[in-house]
This record gives sequence, C-alpha cells and structure tokens, in this order.
Amino acid sequence: MMNPEDQEKTAFYTEQGIFCYRVMPFGLKNAGATYQRFVNKIFALQIGKTMEVYIDDMLVKSMEEKDHITHLRECFKQLNLYNVKLNPPRHRGESKANRGIVGNGIASKQARSAALNRKSCGP
Repeated sequence: MMNPEDQEKTAFYTEQGIFCYRVMPFGLKNAGATYQRFVNKIFALQIGKTMEVYIDDMLVKSMEEKDHITHLRECFKQLNLYNVKLNPPRHRGESKANRGIVGNGIASKQARSAALNRKSCGP
C-alpha cells in the first residue's frame, strides 16, 4: 500500500471523477526506482548474504542445502512484514541440482521438459 499522504500525488481525472492510486503503478515516473529502494530497504540484512534483489526478481541463495529453508523463511517473513504480495504463477524455485518447485511438489528438470513437450500448442 502506498502511504496515504502520497496517494493524492497520483491523482488523475476521468469522466467518472477524480481518482488516485492506492498502490504504486509501474507506469509512473520513477516507480521502478522507488520500488528498488523499497526492496533494498526491506531486505537490507539479506542482500549480498542470502539474497539478491533486482526490482521484482528475488533470488534466495544458500551455500548449504540445510540452510535454504531458513533463508526462504527469512525472505517470506520480510515480505509478510511489509505486506508484499507475490504473483504465484510467475514464481518458481530452482536449485543447483536442477530441481524446481512445480505446483505443490518437486519434479526433476527432465520431467518438466517432458511435460512441456507433450503440451498442446493450440487448436
């Protein structure tokens, strides 16, 4: 959510009335830079250690597999603390061992490739 004091700065007029944004639209000037400063602030303790963040791309990294769940929890804790919502269909996880989170389970890279090859490409 955008700070209520800043919402009026995004006001626009239509035939139906005057409206303003409650969240930062990316079409606004400097919205990307503003969002980058925001994620740099909320992940300040993790960036360079267990995370890398570039605008809407977030990478949680771990040297040891046993630490990865802890690092993911730290990331989600920060996201929840600042009420940041993710777009689940767009996000996936992938490990060094070429395993990725698929739906609600884990599948090998080969299984995902085989499933993609079977998918119909249209009528």
